[in-house]
Amino acid sequence: MTLKEKLAIKAKPINDALEKYLRIREPKKLYNASAHIPLAGGKRLRPVMALITCDMVGGDSNKAIPFATALETIHNFTLVHDDVMDDDDLRHGVDACHTIYGLSTAILAGDTLFAYAFEMITDSDVEDFIKADLVKNVAYVVRKIAEGQQMDINFEEEETVDASEYLEMIRLKTSILFGAAAYGGAKIGGTTEKEARELEQMATDVGLGFQIWDDYLDATASEEILGKPSGSDIRQGKRTLLAIEALNRTNETDRTRLINILDSKNNDKDVKEAVIIMERCGALEACHKQANGYLEGARKTLSKYPQNEARQLFEELLEYMVTRGH
Repeated sequence: MTLKEKLAIKAKPINDALEKYLRIREPKKLYNASAHIPLAGGKRLRPVMALITCDMVGGDSNKAIPFATALETIHNFTLVHDDVMDDDDLRHGVDACHTIYGLSTAILAGDTLFAYAFEMITDSDVEDFIKADLVKNVAYVVRKIAEGQQMDINFEEEETVDASEYLEMIRLKTSILFGAAAYGGAKIGGTTEKEARELEQMATDVGLGFQIWDDYLDATASEEILGKPSGSDIRQGKRTLLAIEALNRTNETDRTRLINILDSKNNDKDVKEAVIIMERCGALEACHKQANGYLEGARKTLSKYPQNEARQLFEELLEYMVTRGH
């Protein structure tokens, strides 16, 4: 059985739960908009990670389904709002929410998904003190995601960004939600706070690799693989780690040209030229290596657990996160 098939099996209860929670009610436009992106598909990596973590520490992952579904809902709430802020027209290969329902309804749809997530967490089949801990942790994580998003917006106004600042931004904006998945799955599975935090850190680290690889794919993969237009980060002038590495590594002529492409209205030819510059100076290769480097620490953490089906699936999932589409 392929990893894709294994993940699909693991994700089925998440998809079923999303269908149940995101049923259409009045006003229909709002709830149709809210359901549009979550029910369009997606990899379900975060909720699946929560379920696998719960299994790996010896828990019953069925108890983690509401929490896992909440994480997927949080993720989709951020996607709906990101597409508004980035003016992206495609998500998961379908029209972005705001292109169908308008900006105002898309913002409300994101807010609705955010609220739904906390309703879902309270449905988890665990003791109240664990529910309270999960609610507090997820609320903290969402606030940190907002901080990361604002950092990302700020970076667009700066000519250069320090690599350490960028890594902190993606830790907050993206990888922290993977950490929340591992932490919540572990807590629902009945493990200790210390062990849950260790797994949280491991998943957060691999989440950094996931985002760096996502930036790499944005520049190199086709629209068919991405489910959205390729090169969107370059078009938006984003200082991803790929752009930062290129600006630090390339010669003055290419550096000036790359800054000009990032900071001006560009076309497909400009985007392709930017990617050539990134490849020529070794930035693409450097990001590839860094993304894979985050796997090493994760493998050490997972080696402490019995070599069973849950651990094997976790290892496969983590490897997929930093090699997908390659």
